[in-house]
Amino acid sequence: MPRTTVHRIVHRVTEEVVDIRDVVIYLPKTPEDLEAICRGFAGLARHRAFNKAGGAIDGCHVVCDHQGRFIDTYVGWPGSVHDARVLRHSPLYKESVYPPGHFILADGGYPCLQQPLPLITPYKRPIRGVAAQRFNGHHSRARSIIERAFGMMKTRFRAIFLQALEVNHTFVPQ
Repeated sequence: MPRTTVHRIVHRVTEEVVDIRDVVIYLPKTPEDLEAICRGFAGLARHRAFNKAGGAIDGCHVVCDHQGRFIDTYVGWPGSVHDARVLRHSPLYKESVYPPGHFILADGGYPCLQQPLPLITPYKRPIRGVAAQRFNGHHSRARSIIERAFGMMKTRFRAIFLQALEVNHTFVPQ
C-alpha cells in the first residue's frame, strides 16, 4: 500500500476516533455508574476501604474504571514529562470535576493529594508496619487494572506500538 494511502487512512481514522471520543471515554454520569465502579474497585482490592475508589490513573494521564475501560484521558505532552506535571495541567485536576468523597488510585509517580483531586498512592519504601504493607497490597491489586488496560490495548493494536509511525508533530496530540 502506498505511503500516501496509509497517511490518509491514519488521519481519517484518527479524526473519526476524535469525533466519538466523548461518547466512548467519559467519567461516570450517574450515581449508579459511580457506585458500580466503586464496588468494582473494592472487589479488586478485596477490601471495603476501597469502596470510594472511582478510578485508577497512569500513563501520563489515562484514568480507567474497574473493568479497564478508559474514563478520562489527557494528551499532548511528551512521554518524558513527569506524570505529576501532566496531572497538574489536566482539566480533571484544574476543574476538580471528580465526585466529592471519591478518590483515584495512583502509583508512586503521582503525589498523594486531597485537593483539588483526591489521589491515593501507596506508602513509600521502606514500609514500616504490617498495616502499611497490607494497604499497599490492597492498593496494588486494585490499581493493577490500569496496567492490564494498557496491556490489552497494546495487544489489540500491536502493529501501532511495534512500529514507529512517522507523523507530523502537529498531528500527534490527536
